[in-house]
Amino acid sequence: MRTNRRQAIAIAASVLAAPATVRAKVAPMAKIFCPFAAGATVDMVCRQLAEQLRGKLADTVIVENRTGAAGLLAIDALVRAPADGLTLMVHGGAIQSVFPHTMRKLPYDPFEDVAPVSTTHQLEYAFAVGPGVPVSVKTLNDFLSWVRLNPKGGAFATPGSGTPLHFVPMLVSQASKVELVPVHYRGSAAAMPDLLGGQVSAISTALSDLVPFLGEGKLRMLATSGPRRNPLTPGAATYAEQGFPDATAVAYNAVFVHGQTAPAVQEQISAMVREALATEAVRTAFSKAYIVPSGSTPAETLKAGREGYTRWGGIVKAVGYVPEN
Repeated sequence: MRTNRRQAIAIAASVLAAPATVRAKVAPMAKIFCPFAAGATVDMVCRQLAEQLRGKLADTVIVENRTGAAGLLAIDALVRAPADGLTLMVHGGAIQSVFPHTMRKLPYDPFEDVAPVSTTHQLEYAFAVGPGVPVSVKTLNDFLSWVRLNPKGGAFATPGSGTPLHFVPMLVSQASKVELVPVHYRGSAAAMPDLLGGQVSAISTALSDLVPFLGEGKLRMLATSGPRRNPLTPGAATYAEQGFPDATAVAYNAVFVHGQTAPAVQEQISAMVREALATEAVRTAFSKAYIVPSGSTPAETLKAGREGYTRWGGIVKAVGYVPEN
């Protein structure tokens, strides 16, 4: 007898929700889609979760890298998978908060097709300058003053167009009336040679991507995007401290499931993820990547997505960004 989709979801919900003492066995296999290549921070997060979820979510949990198309291939793979709670995806909260405003033809519904069950970690953005900027420039406002006198120095690298890393400096540009010009690369690593070689003056990227370069003295951090100074870079003032409160922003990555996954299954997966994030193994691995585990309930994560949707919609409009597709 064939089992229809609704019955399959109900069966998965009952299996996942059953107490450990009652559940005879878990599913044979589950998978986690990763939108980035092996070796990236999110890939590490996926593999750590897979290790911790093995034997709990399923006997085998594999990570499948679906790279390309700004992370849309991973989303498409999740949406096409069964809504049984055995297919997960780790992606940025931007797929609910930012992408709807920066893509003219969004190939998925951000609040119907995908459902966030827990954050994995938060991350801040940072603005740093390279060796092409005089050593006398020590603060963001120093940099803006220098660019006023050296307009060509306003070029800054970003890991991609239409991202918060692109928009945050543009808010500073508008508020200060100093022209900052984004130069888009395929990730922070691709931008580093030009930054270190002086072809671009500065970079706006994830703070964790810049920390390794600070100890070598190759870059100087001028601003971070959190509400308070980051413990990793206590000497760097926040955007808000330097007169740009609208540039305050904290991003997050989260575990997503198919949007039609039963609520009980979402809650169970969320509990598993939060338990995994609390393990010493995960904390140690995350620490090496300069990130801190941070879990949340499905309701909390969804709330963050909806609030971000409203906020970033206003920002995208304010900076005059025109969707590319």
